[in-house]
Amino acid sequence: MGSTWGTSLLLLLGLLSVACQPTPQQRYDESTLQTALVERIARGEVRLERLGMARRPEHPFFGRIVEISLRNTSNRPILIAIEPGQLLRSRSPETTDLVVTSREEIALDVGQVAQREIEVFSLSRRKLSMTRETVYDLGNLLEGDTYTFVTCFAANRPAEPPPPPPGSGLPPQKLDLTPVQLALWCVADSLDRQALLEGTALNPLLKGGEYGRSRDYFDGQAKYVQGLLDSCGLAKYKF
Repeated sequence: MGSTWGTSLLLLLGLLSVACQPTPQQRYDESTLQTALVERIARGEVRLERLGMARRPEHPFFGRIVEISLRNTSNRPILIAIEPGQLLRSRSPETTDLVVTSREEIALDVGQVAQREIEVFSLSRRKLSMTRETVYDLGNLLEGDTYTFVTCFAANRPAEPPPPPPGSGLPPQKLDLTPVQLALWCVADSLDRQALLEGTALNPLLKGGEYGRSRDYFDGQAKYVQGLLDSCGLAKYKF
């Protein structure tokens, strides 16, 4: 699914918010439907100890980059499910909200605390990526096209590449989820290739030649991004 992120492109997406400003016309909405985890916290069965950046996040916007810490405060062992489509709401209006994209189950004995790194994606590229100081709250499920895309990806997620042959000396390969993030921004944040490139052109921190490399990169990702949108019944969005 696409090619791996290069250093220059991590820099590009990490600095794009210098040029892009928050938009009042976000396309994602939070439903009134609470998740099972939020309901259990409300009933006093579970306490949320921490929800923030993982110890060593691989990317600034997506992947297993959030750590959640939960304590069983009930009088019996419980199994907690974290569902795709769960909104993580940033307390800072300048920092992007996140959405969970992979179902997680956590078994807890009475009084036990467990930490888990969960997979999330950014919902807005027009806002800043999270930092170690960012605090998130558990929201409800998303709804609309953004929820449709997230649950479609979760249900049809490609398998990770197989490990290299023993003794080959080759490094293990990881599934590149960059097109998923770009497709999600297209749906939730109205960002297509042109909007991303316009942000790049306005960014004073990027050196000469980055615009052309960025254009080539986004053009190369386009078929994967559009394929994801089309396969999830969201062909009306054009990357």
